[in-house]
Amino acid sequence: MPLKLTFTSRAHLWAEVVMSRGDRVFVASDEPLVVGAQTGLSIEAPELPMAITCVVTVQGVRPAMTGLRGGYWVKVDEATVARLQSLIGANAKDAEPQRVAGRTEPRVDCDFPARLTAPHGVADCAVKSISPHGLTLKAAVTTSPGKVLGLTVTLPDGDANLSGTVMWVRAELQLCGLRLIGLDSMTEVRLEKTVNGLTASKAEAAPTTGFTIVVADDDPSILDFLTRVATKAGHRVARTDRGDKALELVRHEKPQLVFLDVLMPGLDGLEVAKAIRGDATLTGIPVVLLSAMGEARLAEAVRNVGAADFLTKPMKLEAVRALLQRFLPAAGAPRK
Repeated sequence: MPLKLTFTSRAHLWAEVVMSRGDRVFVASDEPLVVGAQTGLSIEAPELPMAITCVVTVQGVRPAMTGLRGGYWVKVDEATVARLQSLIGANAKDAEPQRVAGRTEPRVDCDFPARLTAPHGVADCAVKSISPHGLTLKAAVTTSPGKVLGLTVTLPDGDANLSGTVMWVRAELQLCGLRLIGLDSMTEVRLEKTVNGLTASKAEAAPTTGFTIVVADDDPSILDFLTRVATKAGHRVARTDRGDKALELVRHEKPQLVFLDVLMPGLDGLEVAKAIRGDATLTGIPVVLLSAMGEARLAEAVRNVGAADFLTKPMKLEAVRALLQRFLPAAGAPRK
């Protein structure tokens, strides 16, 4: 029987399938399948004119746990991802503004002056974080996921004219995330140089003592919040918005503490936590789960995957500071 994936909103479909490029999309199912098997998948969402069917390859199995149904991680082919992206973009003008979470590479904090040039000219904007293929824009403008904005950004080496697709919106903060499109080779080189320069500057300014913390969450505001709290406490932060990238960071950095969002593209936080506990070189690292699922379910998830503790969303500053003080002194000597 074909698998079925139903999304309640375009935002969730975009985050789980389009932004992940179809890699490791989770489908809840009781069907008996094995890794490497191919099966049919039906994708449904309110904004799609009809169900989209495709053939997917099983990449992994997630067994059922208390409060969580089991299922499979599957690979959706590029043609289907492109079709979904086209259909979602075509319907963007009719959709209510909503946040689409997830991006494929971390951004570096900055504060570059910017000006919107399309669809309307808006001055006094600013780029608050940037990567070689995306940025976070602060602007007093009404927009929604799927729309295309044009802007001029003042980089350290001069102005750059950019265009990007809106991926998420936080209207209450006047923030939106853009995936840059139509970049020429020269602009790509300039953006790479800018990001590398910012990264190097932050590394030089980073404290020489403190612990290393990995933070993984597909909500940019939570990533920024936890990063600010940890760095102000004198610690070094490695951050990402994908579960698979989080596991790579943990294996590479060997941090003293890990914050994991439960639901992320690539791998969810529960899978990452279980992988950490299953690795003899990582098993002693405290893992804190982040979620809005409710304390009872979250506490049960902590027990199931061997995490150290949890934080419920929205998080409080005092709770984060308390966890930092609780776990880091027991993690070993500060880095030199």
